[in-house]
Amino acid sequence: MLIEFRVGNFRSFAEPQTFSLVANSDTRHPDNCIPFGKLMLLKSAAVYGANASGKSNLIRALDFMRLFVLSSATQMNIGDAIRVVPFQLNPELRDQASFFEAQLVVGEVRYQYGFTATSKRVQDEWLIAYPKGKARHLLERDFDQETEQTTWAFRGELEKTGSLLKERTRDNGLALSRGAELNIAPLTAVLLWFRQKMSVLNSPDQLDALIHQTARRLEHDLTFRERIVRLLRHADLGISDLELPPILHSFSSPSPDHADDPDLPMKLFGRPGSSSRAYEPTGQLLQSIHQSQSGDRVPFSFLEAESNGTQRFFALAGLWLDALDQGGLLVIDELDSSMHPLLARKLVELFQTRDANTKGAQLVFSTHDSVLMDLEIFRRDQIWLVEKDRAGASCLYSLYDFEERPRNNEAVGRRYLAGRFGGVPVFGPAFEDVELK
Repeated sequence: MLIEFRVGNFRSFAEPQTFSLVANSDTRHPDNCIPFGKLMLLKSAAVYGANASGKSNLIRALDFMRLFVLSSATQMNIGDAIRVVPFQLNPELRDQASFFEAQLVVGEVRYQYGFTATSKRVQDEWLIAYPKGKARHLLERDFDQETEQTTWAFRGELEKTGSLLKERTRDNGLALSRGAELNIAPLTAVLLWFRQKMSVLNSPDQLDALIHQTARRLEHDLTFRERIVRLLRHADLGISDLELPPILHSFSSPSPDHADDPDLPMKLFGRPGSSSRAYEPTGQLLQSIHQSQSGDRVPFSFLEAESNGTQRFFALAGLWLDALDQGGLLVIDELDSSMHPLLARKLVELFQTRDANTKGAQLVFSTHDSVLMDLEIFRRDQIWLVEKDRAGASCLYSLYDFEERPRNNEAVGRRYLAGRFGGVPVFGPAFEDVELK
């Protein structure tokens, strides 16, 4: 589970900003929380803000950290640039390192892991474990810019393997990634959390791959198929069943373009995978079954006949079920895209229902949908806003952070659109008079 994420000097974020999934002392909606020790963690959080305010950059920051952890040891070579983008509107920050830190729960242990990096090198890296609530500084890496030397400190379980880890870690790579490759605990445990428990969907290009992967799973996993069909039926999309014709078997071998890339599924849509078979054109053969007025089963090509919203729902359904089954973290940019507000609401409620979410799954998503900004669904600490300050830097805050917090019975969606909480566009006084020539 994710406890907290911090990011600084990355894209539109200048000073470090904190995104927390720690519940406050509010007693409202107890089913929206997961107990962990003395903490209560939130099952979901919605991020609002105007266009270009930084909502998507928060998702990108989470995804960058995940991908860099997973790839820095295995997919980067000496001299490769780190694809990190610092805040550009302050000249002093352009050449400074970007900052990323996550506090998370692996098993029963809380970890605090972070790093700073420029396009050329990782400057700092740290890992702190809290096995019994007491901090154990397992890894400390510190780059001195004046001497251009890096000092290392390894403690606890890393003390015996520290020399090997130092020797094998490149300047542009993470010790966490290299240590996991060398099967060094607890580095392996933390990396596996990013690989197995965290999924990010932040690009429309990922939807096609998800549709194909979900369609392929329908053929081999009958229980999964029944659950997907049940979701489609209850979503009132007019689909009564799904079918894959026998010709599917002609696609059983991996595409030659991707046969040598075992990490393709992770690259495409941010989910763990071990075979390029995940991206085969199965979705092109998928048929959605509708009922005629006479009760006949009428097949349609799913990709040609169904709406963008239906296809997006289908693509998300597999991720949704996996996160609930495994207790994972699912991060989605623009959850409501092409989707009816009431349908998006039902999906959110799945994560917050005690019977559906028994493994501690979490959902973080950005949205413009003010219908979802409802204190009958969320607690005040679950609704976050992003707004740019006068310097053009994104600032993060929740409704609970306001000095005058909204009342629990307040129509916060309506007040949000009226500008009560910020995070909305401010148009020029003559916007409607602009000459579009």
